[in-house]
Amino acid sequence: MLEKIKHYLDYFHRDIEKEVEKFAKSLPEDSLVLDAGAGEGKYRRYFKHCKVVGIDNCVGDSSWDYSSLDVVGDIHSLPFKNNCFDAIVCIVVFEHLSNPFKAMKELSRVLKEGGKLFAVFPFMWEIHQRPYDFFRYTEYGFKKMAEDANLSVESLKNHGCFFRVLHYMVASLLKECGKNVFVLILTLLFFPCLVVFLFVSDIIDRLSGMCNYTLGYSIILRK
Repeated sequence: MLEKIKHYLDYFHRDIEKEVEKFAKSLPEDSLVLDAGAGEGKYRRYFKHCKVVGIDNCVGDSSWDYSSLDVVGDIHSLPFKNNCFDAIVCIVVFEHLSNPFKAMKELSRVLKEGGKLFAVFPFMWEIHQRPYDFFRYTEYGFKKMAEDANLSVESLKNHGCFFRVLHYMVASLLKECGKNVFVLILTLLFFPCLVVFLFVSDIIDRLSGMCNYTLGYSIILRK
């Protein structure tokens, strides 16, 4: 039950999974798909009708199991020939790339003409996977980077507005309670209000439309 509640309250990652699944279903049978920055390969299950090649440099999280990878390598210098993949997925990876413009050009290089790149990138997230967390992106910065790599924007979606961001911060605060006594005491004073907010924040967020703040974006680019 607790895991179901956690999943229900984790709007961002739930939204991302839906977008990944939708993108996967749009691809023809036997498409060759590059999972760039695949990590533990958590999204591979959506591409069972495709041929997936997962690549990662295996430095992001020391606790992860990278055994499902097909290639250990660097996105900045992909070990693949030009125009070989039908589609690419790159999910919450670009913030960890030290030279994202170069990496985007590499992804474009290995993507076939007419092929699509599905990416998710954060805007208002906490620092994570230290020390390999380098950038955050506005939609305009990411679009510019894509256009410079000969990729056009087919669709772009922001994931949540101001109250979704606040929801994410409140959830992060609750996670800190087990690590910091002061935070625990402070949180207990407002605990009932915080819990209620977590359950109603999505409704408030949709009504408010304050989208100068967002957790991040998903984007589909076409070569």
